[in-house]
Amino acid sequence: MFTIKSISSIQALPKCAEILVEAYNSEPWNDNWTVEKALEKLTCFYNSPKFLGWMAFDGDQLLGCCVGNIEPYYTGDYFYLKEMFVSVRSQRTGVGVQLFEAIKAKLDSIGIGQVILFTSNEGFPFDFWQKVGFQEMEGMRMMHFGQSE
Repeated sequence: MFTIKSISSIQALPKCAEILVEAYNSEPWNDNWTVEKALEKLTCFYNSPKFLGWMAFDGDQLLGCCVGNIEPYYTGDYFYLKEMFVSVRSQRTGVGVQLFEAIKAKLDSIGIGQVILFTSNEGFPFDFWQKVGFQEMEGMRMMHFGQSE
């Protein structure tokens, strides 16, 4: 069992940035994040309206984080899960499931019944999201404009 705490201060973000770098610079993504760029990204999310975020701990060891914000929609507000990442050594131990359970509990308590996220379309983490109950949105495609690496 892990301890889940909400991110209630911007001071929590540097440690979260370290975990983001570790997770996304490893398999299956093999990205090239720096702690500075990860912190900049997380700070943008933190400063967005209706931000919500959580951290998973084992004792005082940070294992993973998830962040997003509540956004309005004509059919009702939804939670846009921007990022969820778990340290490499803690993946596949239930940390991600407990983080998602914390999201659902908070959203249930404030009457938000829908979570939206973008992820790869096969393998991990797609399989994880399906396991915790997500379904693909029919009629939706993620689009991109401009150069990418």
